[in-house]
Amino acid sequence: MDESMRHDIALFRYGLIAPLVNGQVEPKTYLKEVSERVHHVPHQGDKRIAAKTILDWCTRYKKGGFDALKPKRRSDRGHSRRLSPDDEDHILALRKEHPTMPVTVFYEHLIEQGEIPKNHISYFTIYRLLKKHNLVGKEILPMPERKRFAYDQINELWQGDLSHGPTIRVHGKAQKTFLIAYIDDCSRLVPYAQFFPSEKFDGLRIVTKEAVLRCGKPKRIYSDNGKIYRSEVLQYACAEMGITLIHTQPYDPQSKGKIERFFRTVQTRFYPLLELNPPKSLDELNERFWKWLEEEYHRKPHASLDGKTPHEVFQS
Repeated sequence: MDESMRHDIALFRYGLIAPLVNGQVEPKTYLKEVSERVHHVPHQGDKRIAAKTILDWCTRYKKGGFDALKPKRRSDRGHSRRLSPDDEDHILALRKEHPTMPVTVFYEHLIEQGEIPKNHISYFTIYRLLKKHNLVGKEILPMPERKRFAYDQINELWQGDLSHGPTIRVHGKAQKTFLIAYIDDCSRLVPYAQFFPSEKFDGLRIVTKEAVLRCGKPKRIYSDNGKIYRSEVLQYACAEMGITLIHTQPYDPQSKGKIERFFRTVQTRFYPLLELNPPKSLDELNERFWKWLEEEYHRKPHASLDGKTPHEVFQS
């Protein structure tokens, strides 16, 4: 098993234990619900995870951090423990007849046809064999679950997103901008937001770092399925800090209502100010935005906060 596979499996394991580690759920109820579900484990296929196994992962994470969740390396790497050379040749020949079939389906097909005995040859044994011979295609992952939010404590959850910003003129040339932001679900305070000239991950890295430094660490980050929010770097950073990273279903902006509403507020209350006096650089745009954010948005009574300001609720 290469390091990339070990890393993917560790991220999956962290996703299951994060609610327990962060104290977000009642352990007994959560363990019962999770152990009864079938999970798609990266590189290993669909399987159930016993409550005892989940608790073991929690213990390992608390003692050794993220790296402790990675599967241990095998001493007989590169060799199947249960497939003979003849078995391998036969399975490879069958695979070449169905080269585009997802490995999970191919594995189930082998069992159904009696090619391999059930509960004797693991999914990963087949996956490793196929990968070694470059016979692994892309697999379709299950849709993430829809979540509902109603938190009454700050830093329980931050919603994150990216929005197209105004086009500014720099030295006579038009330049697109993109606003990346987080908003605290409870207080509607914006831990940090900034305009960037592109939609690349570097912008999200800066915003995430500044938000945590200024307002502390959230228990959860909730974002869409955009490429930068699916970044392995962000997943790893959240796992290291003990943050649960949750993604919305595609084309479902309503599930991130608070950050979407903040972007509309920026569009209706801040952008008109730029029309009167257009910024001459990206730095000037951000300086004016941060001033508006602190002096206007954070200090203005919010209808969803019983007339209190985001600043007052966050500080309380």
